[in-house]
Amino acid sequence: MMGDLASRASGRRRSFRRPALLRRLIPLVAASGLAAAAVAAPPGAPAQFGVNRVNLAWLDAAGREKVLDQIAQSGIRSVRLSVTNPIDASIDAVRVAHQKGLAVLLEVSLNNRALYPEGTKPRSGRGRIWDMYRLSDISPDLYRTIVGDVLQRIDRFGVPLVAVEPGNEINWGAYNGDLDIQPEANVRTARSLADLSDPAALERGAANYVQLLQVTRQELAKTKLSRGAKVVSAGLSDIPPAHADRRGIDSIDPASFTALLRKHGLDKAADGYGIHIYPGGDTSPSARQQHVDQALSICRTRPEEGKPCWITEWGYANTAKTCPADDRRRERLVKATRERFSELMRAGRIAAAFYFDWDATTYGIWRCGELSPAGRAAVTP
Repeated sequence: MMGDLASRASGRRRSFRRPALLRRLIPLVAASGLAAAAVAAPPGAPAQFGVNRVNLAWLDAAGREKVLDQIAQSGIRSVRLSVTNPIDASIDAVRVAHQKGLAVLLEVSLNNRALYPEGTKPRSGRGRIWDMYRLSDISPDLYRTIVGDVLQRIDRFGVPLVAVEPGNEINWGAYNGDLDIQPEANVRTARSLADLSDPAALERGAANYVQLLQVTRQELAKTKLSRGAKVVSAGLSDIPPAHADRRGIDSIDPASFTALLRKHGLDKAADGYGIHIYPGGDTSPSARQQHVDQALSICRTRPEEGKPCWITEWGYANTAKTCPADDRRRERLVKATRERFSELMRAGRIAAAFYFDWDATTYGIWRCGELSPAGRAAVTP
């Protein structure tokens, strides 16, 4: 999660109920059914790239259709969408995306009070970030009720999902209440499980989370059209320790957090590991390469070693507001990173990559009424 987090936060999805501070957050599935195989690309298959568009549920029906039409008309084939409140509108966005020939990776927000026993309180964000529920408190049974209903409704609309990704960035405190928000910013935050104030709670949350993945697979198996969809673990944040310190929000590096989940059965529950990568545009090429390779160190092809990765968010900022968009520098950065992704896709270590975000203010690639040069480099075949 390198880059300007503040500018990203202004456009990112946080939950079923979230403040306007944040938005964030996922298809050629259609008649042939070949897109699902293309997205989960085996070694040697063509690389598959898509785009995020978060909070479509917050737009009216005409607005949702307009955005998804822009994406489809730009030659993009896959989109990561989120199930968040209002749920009816979230499901409608999936329906419309499918109608426009877009394959859908569905992310499920876990910051929904309906997923937790009555009376459960979220951990405070101390006024610096939103409050967040603890994974150690989540109820797999309540999750089954809600997600099972969502998947059945999507099925009745005739939509075959490519994958379902329960949760988002659960390795840092913004999206997992078992991790601390420190009393003040600009302090040293946790670097490892041993640094946590309550490691036992994080352990319980990890065990609960793996149960959510198992439930997701079971509920997908009950559908007619999505029983072959992949189960992808929550995209983990790549936020550097120094940035976590500036925010005063605990985070655990993706490798350590993945190891914790694997301890509780991740590899039997998931088909792929979700990961987010924001290499930052202000560092050297070698530093960006190191950042990408470190984040993707968890991605494996041998089953006994782990799973391939799904990069469910990646991107570079461009703060220019002029039209036509000046995207030349970002285009070079995107091309270099995409090439690295393509290499790892050919090796089988990456299954898919979804750029963040379609039209976000800073990271967006829909600029001045068209797909920007960086956008064409990021998401078109």
